[in-house]
Amino acid sequence: MTDFIIKEFYKRMTNVNLNVYGILSADMNIHSLGTDSKIIGRIFEMLTQPVLESIAKDYGFILKTPEKQTVYPDFIMMKSSNSHEKIAIDVKSTYITDNNSSIKFTLGSFASYMRNNTKNIEYKYTDYTKHYVIGFVYKRNGAAQESKVYQLAKKDDIAFPYSDVRFFIQEKYKIAGDKPGSGNTENIGSFRTNSFDELKNGNGPFSELGQDIFDLYWKYYPNYRSSSRKYTSLDEFLKWYPDNKDNLELLHPYNKTKILDKISKYNTEKLDEEILNVAEEFSIYKTK
Repeated sequence: MTDFIIKEFYKRMTNVNLNVYGILSADMNIHSLGTDSKIIGRIFEMLTQPVLESIAKDYGFILKTPEKQTVYPDFIMMKSSNSHEKIAIDVKSTYITDNNSSIKFTLGSFASYMRNNTKNIEYKYTDYTKHYVIGFVYKRNGAAQESKVYQLAKKDDIAFPYSDVRFFIQEKYKIAGDKPGSGNTENIGSFRTNSFDELKNGNGPFSELGQDIFDLYWKYYPNYRSSSRKYTSLDEFLKWYPDNKDNLELLHPYNKTKILDKISKYNTEKLDEEILNVAEEFSIYKTK
C-alpha cells in the first residue's frame, strides 16, 4: 500500500533545489548559515515537507506534524486521525568528511514508544503500520560563515554551508543496526557502512528478518545503565530468543512460530554464506 511513497518521493525531489543562502530578514538582508548540524538538519526537514504534502494530497492522505516538537515522528501521513494505518516519516541528516567515511544515523529512541505505546510519540505506536526514514548525507563547507549579513543583490557571494548532498528514503528497520547510536544514549543506530547505496537499498541486518524481529530486539535491548544485559548484538539475540519467547510480547500481536522460522532461515543462510566464504578463501590459498 505504501510503496508509492518511495517512488513518488524520488520523482518529486528531482525538482527541489537543496541549496539555501540563509535567513532573509524583513529589511531584505540575508543572514548566512554556518555548519551547525542541527540547523542544517532542520533545513532539510523544511525542504522535504512540501514534497510530502504534495504526495499526501495526490494520494488522498493528510500530512500532519506533531503538536509537540520533541515527539516522534517528524511527519505523519494518514487518512484520518482515527486511522490505525498511519505512516511515520522521520527526517535524519549526517555529514561525512570524504567519500570513504562511515555513514551513521541515529534513528530514534528504543526506550520510549517501542515499550510504552504512548510515550514521546504522536498518537500510539500501534497506530502506525510503516516507519520511514528520509536520510540526507552531506559534506560540510568550512568556508561558510554563520550570521554574516549580505544584501540580497549580493546573495551569490554567500558560501553554502554544505555540498555533495545525497538523500534516500527507506523503511527504518531496513537501515537499523544492532547497536545504539552512541555508547551513552538509548537511541537506535543505523548499521555501519561507508556505502550510501547500502543505506538507500535498505541492506541492514534486520532487512531479511522483518519488522517484528526489529521491534522485539529493540524493545528488550538493555538500557544504557542496565546491570542485566541479556544480549548486546543480533547474533546473541537470535540465540536468546527461542528460549525466552514465551515471556516476550510486543505492543501488537505477533506470530512466534513465524519468528522462529525466520530466525532458522536466517541462521541457515548465514551459515551457508560463511561456508562459501571459507571455501573461496581455501581455493585462493591453494592457487597461490
